[in-house]
Amino acid sequence: MKRALIIIVSIAVIFTISIGSLIIYTSSPISKDSQKVYFEIKQGEGAYNISKKLQEQGLIRNSRLFVVLAKHLKYDRKLLSGYYELDKNMSMIDIMKHLNSGKQAMVRLTIAEGKNIYEIANYLDNQGFTTKEEFLKACHDKKILEKYNIPSDSVEGYIFPSTYYIVKGNSAEVLVTHMIDSLFKEFPDLEERAKQIGRTVHEVLTMASIVEKEMGPNDDPKLIASVYYNRLNIDKRLEADPTTIYAMTLVKGDYIEKPNLRYDDLRMVHPYNTYKNTGLPPGPICSSGAKAIEASLNPAKTDYIFFVADGTGKHAFSVTYEEHLRNIDKYILKK
Repeated sequence: MKRALIIIVSIAVIFTISIGSLIIYTSSPISKDSQKVYFEIKQGEGAYNISKKLQEQGLIRNSRLFVVLAKHLKYDRKLLSGYYELDKNMSMIDIMKHLNSGKQAMVRLTIAEGKNIYEIANYLDNQGFTTKEEFLKACHDKKILEKYNIPSDSVEGYIFPSTYYIVKGNSAEVLVTHMIDSLFKEFPDLEERAKQIGRTVHEVLTMASIVEKEMGPNDDPKLIASVYYNRLNIDKRLEADPTTIYAMTLVKGDYIEKPNLRYDDLRMVHPYNTYKNTGLPPGPICSSGAKAIEASLNPAKTDYIFFVADGTGKHAFSVTYEEHLRNIDKYILKK
């Protein structure tokens, strides 16, 4: 009887040690080496779904143990929604504590120069920052337009192209306002400088967007700006292809991946078509970089009215139409 009891106790001890060892192993880090993993908890998601996703992403070994430990340690109702940077060298307990901390990951987001709101919307959707629909809705939000005194039906041209570090999961409204704030931080005296050249902020950003789309990688944007200001001063149509493409974009209601301008497009009746209308279009056609904005605030002093791409990432400029035709022969027709 005594011997049987010893055997039973021994088995119990071995079983307990085994279970303990298994729990320790199962809850221990997946890897000794650091390996970052971004993990998202959606609003209203419970411990069970969270644990399954953690296991699927290779952050824990056993989702059931995670749920049991979370309930035991009272973390099951404290796992906060958000976007987190976790590591495969973190233990199960460390992961619970981190998800309870609310310390969300800062994610890099780059908005390229020359992109319009439709292109940005698609990019943000593809990268999982927000949906295309929510972003475009925020871009047309009347409260945001009123906040920044934007005399248009969208924030086109006011989103500053830059690299941002943001918390993923922010609303589209937060993203839009943050990017507009960046514009006015970069150019805190934008309104004052616009007045100095007899323009409004909206007009300067409109000009800058045309310069942004027209200038080549090796161009002096101030020369491009001078051509368009000179055309405005003599009441000559700007005849800027990018404005017509933007008119086509507005008609479509989405970005055009590979625009192919035809002669009929240049004749389309639309406020943004500068082949049909004199003056600036009603608003910007894209987000302009700092160089294009600076050029539009401080254009070069020239008499240029025309330019044509010279094939080197720059443009050849001319004052007269005859000079312009010669440049076309030289650089386009290769005569």
